[in-house]
Amino acid sequence: MDTVVDRITAAQIHSDPYAYLTTTEGLDPDYYGKLAAQFPDLRELTRTVGGAEAVQQFNNSNNLLVHINGQKAINRELPIHPIWRGFMKTHFSSRFYRRVIGALGDGIRQTYPDLENRLGKKLEHLTVQPRLHEDRGADVFLDIQFAYNTPVVAPTRVRARHVDDPKKLFSGLFYMRAPDDDSQGGNLEICRWRGQPKFRNPFIPGQEVQNTHIDEDQSELVDVIDYQANTLLMFVNSPSAIHGVTARPPTPHIRRYINIIAELREPLYDIMAYQDNVSPWALMAGNGSPARP
Repeated sequence: MDTVVDRITAAQIHSDPYAYLTTTEGLDPDYYGKLAAQFPDLRELTRTVGGAEAVQQFNNSNNLLVHINGQKAINRELPIHPIWRGFMKTHFSSRFYRRVIGALGDGIRQTYPDLENRLGKKLEHLTVQPRLHEDRGADVFLDIQFAYNTPVVAPTRVRARHVDDPKKLFSGLFYMRAPDDDSQGGNLEICRWRGQPKFRNPFIPGQEVQNTHIDEDQSELVDVIDYQANTLLMFVNSPSAIHGVTARPPTPHIRRYINIIAELREPLYDIMAYQDNVSPWALMAGNGSPARP
């Protein structure tokens, strides 16, 4: 079965401002159409996974980010079509991981020249297992998630500009926009730092979203990946890999995609080395206070 990176060509792989790839035809159109026609209903999945309380939260939400682990699909814990079980099995596999490394391996090595020495293995030889699963001793933890942004009541960005958790090796989004979705926004921004990387938020253990948030005046836009059906974006995670989602105006439509994560056991970089511990306001914040300039 095809993976979302099987059709990637060298021309679709970029190195500026960091290593990423993108295509508007991730899967064969016929196969994509069959998947899209059976994309799981968020409300039904919410009810199955979280019960009445989760449904109530969904009904009262505004542009809420929802992730549902795809391993539940393989284990038949979710009410989904068999075509999606096949998709999940393929993308949780070592074959998929190696296909990504075939496309982004050079970018990973350029970003982290010492990584293979640190791991004691070539990237191609790393072992893989599902994330959020019993630890089998693998080197890389894969997660393939059904992802949704709920309908929008007030204009918002579901995620402002940021970088991902330091343990993530690569991340990806595969857009599954519904045919009747006429909403605006929800595109993915590729950005670079203005000056040296510095996270302004005081570091709070366990608060990954706040810790790696980047103010817009700290970054500049380089590329935009439109939220369109069958569109894939994957990138190598690093302190330079700034990305964010553009605002969505009010709409009844759900933003649908597959979220792809490959995570290592240890952080790829030291986030504390990029904290702003010099500015007076940062020194005064202390104790995880939300003080800002």
